[in-house]
Amino acid sequence: MADFVSRLVQRLREDPGFSRNRHYLALSSPEGRRALRTHRHLRSIERDLAAGASASVAAEAERVRLTLRGRRGTRTAWLTRAEFRVLCGSATVRAVLGAAAGEG
Repeated sequence: MADFVSRLVQRLREDPGFSRNRHYLALSSPEGRRALRTHRHLRSIERDLAAGASASVAAEAERVRLTLRGRRGTRTAWLTRAEFRVLCGSATVRAVLGAAAGEG
């Protein structure tokens, strides 16, 4: 992830007052749209894990494969290592993944 994109994703995840409506100019650029998409993807994974999905983590060459198994089926998410580190910043994710979170 580019530095600007990673800062935006971190801010979106940590600061509840940092919204698309208030910071339209920063988030309307291609980098801003990528940050929003990444934030929504990570938030969706976090919700699935919080809802009780079990997960397995496999580190590939450049990416991390996260397989979630829940009541409704199986979901595979491919993340960059930087995205996986941001995802593991959540206490909920660390609690569910346990030792697997340290692989990325």
